[in-house]
Amino acid sequence: MSRPNWSRPLPRPLKIPSVMILKTLADVRELVERHLPDGHRQRSTWQHVENQLNAAALGKVETIDLALPLRLVLQLERVPCLPQ
Repeated sequence: MSRPNWSRPLPRPLKIPSVMILKTLADVRELVERHLPDGHRQRSTWQHVENQLNAAALGKVETIDLALPLRLVLQLERVPCLPQ
């Protein structure tokens, strides 16, 4: 089994003002594990993002397969985010 590569870059960095800039899979992992409000991680939308994140880290999917659902979930949650 291959080891996760958390340093893989996202297709395009994404800035969440006053929280962080997402440039790599490790940044998305930190967002999911440390910055989501209580209960959000159990939502099906965030579970999908987390599944895609893990698959991307293992090289099973491209990072765009994570970036698109991540942006959609952030929009649904009304989280302001800016392309970098």
